[in-house]
Amino acid sequence: MKIIASAALAFAMLAAPALADHHAAGEVTVTNQMEFPADAEWKHSFDAGPSEAGKPNGSFARALAYIRAMEAEGVDPARVKVAIVVHGPAVFDVVNDARYGEKYKDADGAPMRNQNYNNVADLVARGAEIWVCGVAAKYHGVGNAHLLEGVKMAPSATAAHADLQRRGFGINPF
Repeated sequence: MKIIASAALAFAMLAAPALADHHAAGEVTVTNQMEFPADAEWKHSFDAGPSEAGKPNGSFARALAYIRAMEAEGVDPARVKVAIVVHGPAVFDVVNDARYGEKYKDADGAPMRNQNYNNVADLVARGAEIWVCGVAAKYHGVGNAHLLEGVKMAPSATAAHADLQRRGFGINPF
């Protein structure tokens, strides 16, 4: 399948912002040489570390970009399984606005809103599993009641990754 430069560049900007300046001029043709068997299941997990306060977490955008790229290649969305393990201060990226605003304030001292809500809702709607490290959640004062709809608590990030690998999920190395 051929992808014109604008689509490839848009994906690159979502998947890896550092690549956005790699080739900005002209049109480039990219021809996929990878096979996507119709009966294959594509299980991939992402590790979500901290993001900047008031900004979307790039790990959620990368997971969505992966799902969309697989769909663009004709892979049945039911065969694309995604999971995200959230740990450290990133636990705030999957909490309701009330808890997020307790943690983060704007320059005027007003509570900030969680900018990850739409990406998390889109991922959950697409069947993604989002697991929060229970150790980090406890440390940061985030309980199950604070989590966005569809986000689940794991005993730890390590346990979540181990379970995902046991179930056949690969892990994104970046």
